[in-house]
Amino acid sequence: MKPQFTVHFILSGSAILFLFLLACKDNPIDPIKDPRTYTWTIDTLAYPGSFQTAMRDIWGSSPSNVYVVGDNSFSEATMYHFDGKSWKTVGFHVLEGGAISGALSLSAIHGFGPNNIYAVGQRIYSNPNRPPNFLDSSLIIHFDGRQWREQRVENGRFLRTIWGSSPSMLWAGGRTHTVFQYDGTKWKRDSLPVFVQTDGFFLVEAFEGTAAGDVYAIGNTHHNSTATTIHYFFRRQLGQWVTVDSFFVGPGRLEQKWGKADLWMSPSGTLYSCGTGVHRWNGLSWEMLFDHPNFLSRITGTSDNNIVVVGHLGTVLHFNGRDWFQYRQFADPNNVLWGVWADNREVFVVGFTATYPQKTIILHGK
Repeated sequence: MKPQFTVHFILSGSAILFLFLLACKDNPIDPIKDPRTYTWTIDTLAYPGSFQTAMRDIWGSSPSNVYVVGDNSFSEATMYHFDGKSWKTVGFHVLEGGAISGALSLSAIHGFGPNNIYAVGQRIYSNPNRPPNFLDSSLIIHFDGRQWREQRVENGRFLRTIWGSSPSMLWAGGRTHTVFQYDGTKWKRDSLPVFVQTDGFFLVEAFEGTAAGDVYAIGNTHHNSTATTIHYFFRRQLGQWVTVDSFFVGPGRLEQKWGKADLWMSPSGTLYSCGTGVHRWNGLSWEMLFDHPNFLSRITGTSDNNIVVVGHLGTVLHFNGRDWFQYRQFADPNNVLWGVWADNREVFVVGFTATYPQKTIILHGK
């Protein structure tokens, strides 16, 4: 009986393999392509009646669920959604049938799934004691799968960035020392260890980290009277922020130690920055990986061997772990690229034209 049992098992396994191959033939799974061989399409978005449609950030839970955020000339803020086929405006403002009102703009978006998404920016008010003519305050909105609603925060200014490792650990930051932390229940005010002179301001540029709570941030102070800027690199340690590194840029001295626009951490835990070139943090210092004459605004990827960086003048770069490749077909002095999202099969890049009327451009490779 034992030989018969063995023969029966082998025949069954062969039959299963045959059926699996037959199913794959009828429903083939596209192999993962080299990003450098992607086929690209370009979409142009223009908000009706607006002379400015400037989308500045992008996030998606999948290639068929992608959002871009920014603003228009009506000060209503603007958001578009891609369902895998076309881009459509998201009507979160009361003038579009939503629940959020006022003069607004959006600058960044981050989510944890199709039904848990955050976007940040600013509310804009007329100043009764001019100048300046307008004042701003922090804006945070949240999507629960049904509707976008505002989450109230106090004593904050324009928010430039948002990042989180989980729904119970988010960070949002922006102008004039504005930093908020979300613990899954409420937003709490936090601060970074920076001294700002009375004629200057501090701006938080990016947060990045791990689910284990290893969080980093970059930002800069600019002083108007001396036309100088100090760039800072921070790390969260024992419940507080500490300054890990900094560098100074000003008249008579130009020092570029690492990128100052964005941070991205790969699944392996390696931290990268971009701005003036692309750099990698080795745990003690920043190493230059790639220098580029154009300003690089955003960096993302799926691994250390699949990184995408975008920037000004239509710059789109890809790193495969060995060398850097530029998609020359997108190089254009009139295009400012501000956001990028990617998975293992597709890439979306968002930006806008530098000339008026401004229109948003979205590059889609797959």
